[in-house]
Amino acid sequence: MAANRAVDDYAIKTCGIPGSQLMQQAGDACVEQMQKHGFLDHSPVVVILAGHGNNGGDGYVIAMGLRKKGIAVSVIMATNPERLSGDALFHYKRLKDMDVTVESWGGEANQQILISEADLIVDALLGTGIEGEIRAPYDTLIQVANRSSANVVAVDVPSGVTGDDGCVLEPCIHAKLTVSMGFGKRGCLFEPARTQSGNIVTVDIGFPPDSLEHIEAKVIEQNDIGDYPPTKFQRLNNTHKYSAGKVFIVAGSKGFTGAAILSSIAALRSGAGLVRLAIPESLGPIIESQSLETIVDYVPETADGGLALAAWPVIQSGCQWADTVVLGPGLGRHAETMELVNQLVSEVEQPLVIDADALFALGENPVGLISRQGPCILTPHAGEFKRLMGQKGDFVPSWQEAVEYAEKYRVSLLLKGAPSLIASPTGEVTVNSSGYAGMATAGCGDVLSGVIGSLWAQWPDEPEVLAFSMFIHGRAAELKRADKGVLGLIAGDIVDALPEALKEYGGIPF
Repeated sequence: MAANRAVDDYAIKTCGIPGSQLMQQAGDACVEQMQKHGFLDHSPVVVILAGHGNNGGDGYVIAMGLRKKGIAVSVIMATNPERLSGDALFHYKRLKDMDVTVESWGGEANQQILISEADLIVDALLGTGIEGEIRAPYDTLIQVANRSSANVVAVDVPSGVTGDDGCVLEPCIHAKLTVSMGFGKRGCLFEPARTQSGNIVTVDIGFPPDSLEHIEAKVIEQNDIGDYPPTKFQRLNNTHKYSAGKVFIVAGSKGFTGAAILSSIAALRSGAGLVRLAIPESLGPIIESQSLETIVDYVPETADGGLALAAWPVIQSGCQWADTVVLGPGLGRHAETMELVNQLVSEVEQPLVIDADALFALGENPVGLISRQGPCILTPHAGEFKRLMGQKGDFVPSWQEAVEYAEKYRVSLLLKGAPSLIASPTGEVTVNSSGYAGMATAGCGDVLSGVIGSLWAQWPDEPEVLAFSMFIHGRAAELKRADKGVLGLIAGDIVDALPEALKEYGGIPF
């Protein structure tokens, strides 16, 4: 049974909540979100496209809510009123008592003009349970809506998207905003359905708190700013630099000092009291000239400017000193360096962030992950994760593979992408809601590793600190979008925006 249907059945049949009440609350929540996101500013002309099922019923409630606000609204039904039943019929009859034009789709020119000239279209045509082909007249209505210049708000999922698995049928509504009822629809969180869904907002419509326990599918959470109130991440009044988080970063090689610099400064800008960087000795002066606040350990290097095995005593000492360890940015792939990585992963017990070239070593030898005594997070992008899994060719890793890997090796795995997500060692998945396409730029991952190391060092006992780090990284990028756009953003811009993204955090608890 689809997740949506299972939750509905539990609420209505088991808990006794009237379906008409859930429908009323769903429609009201849609109107509220349209208002909140500015779609009702300047008295728009609204056309609601309503199907014959419960999505259509939501559309009737929305029409009533908009009319009460004085908004000009019309409803075009994809069916005849005689086909309506249950809760949808109940709300249709209520709508008929109001001053709202309601007509069945006939393909007339005036109906097509009405849709094409609307300021706002509400897609209440099809729900999550569709499969196969989009039949008439839904296919035509979707195509006419997509040709319009109007903003489109989708109810629960864009018509043409299957909510559980995220398949995109043809044709499919392209929404600006999708208002998801009760819980996020798993399929809409990932491509290709994510693009069709636009901004996704989940609203409470009165489902029982334990509703998701009654579905067989894995529940995936999408985070938002409300998950991370400042009260979760505070700093005591007597905090000093040694108690504010000590981060040890093992990074850099000839030609890749920038990765080490970005990670180090990102950790400092995220609030770490002390950041110490182990860098090949010939590169130390470069680092010290770029970051006055970073403590630099000059360590033995290979002939090509990478970390040598002889660096182990210094690195071991730095790990023992630290609250968290970041391993990988710009390390290079010299054989000695890779051996050093495997030794560190196996022997160090501090919380460990593994990124970039360090992931290459694990692809060759992941055994050290299993024997680790301390917590660990891997932060691969899709290509790095594919290598970790031993896959080649056109294989595109998904959240399911991330969960499988995290559970197998008892690690957290942050799969970077659009969107990024974290799979926990126990199988929970958190999808990130912050960030944008401008983050597809060199060094962005190095910044992320520094942010994670820093925030994890400061709040090691906060279960959500890893997801918080992922969110703040994306949020910092978003703060630069107005100024840098999509093409002009670079990793250093994200570092610069971290203080603003974290400005509300670290306050003194009362």
